[in-house]
Amino acid sequence: MSLSTLEIAQLRADADDYMPDTCIIQSPTITIDAIGGQSTSWAAAATVSCRLAPQTLGMGEIINAAQITSPTRWVLTVAHDQAIDATQRVVVSSDTYQVEQVEDDHSNRTARRVYLRRLD
Repeated sequence: MSLSTLEIAQLRADADDYMPDTCIIQSPTITIDAIGGQSTSWAAAATVSCRLAPQTLGMGEIINAAQITSPTRWVLTVAHDQAIDATQRVVVSSDTYQVEQVEDDHSNRTARRVYLRRLD
């Protein structure tokens, strides 16, 4: 069974209603200095509604810097047509996340899911 254009539009509108947060999508600019070194600066590319949720990978506990931690990946949900890719970062509530993967390969998409890693 396929959905009509009107049904997909309604599902997308419904999905947009469940995005309680606001995030800033940042794009990098790389500058090369006189001796060939690089520096990266980040500028806001878009400010959009979103939803951020943790996703435990099921990897159990790991030791990181002599501390036992549970590896967590974050799932960011944005509008179905929001431009975002793996070169960008996202800021939500003053926490910064690196985009690791963008899920783009399913039909009748009502939202775009982005998998993030929090930067410390």
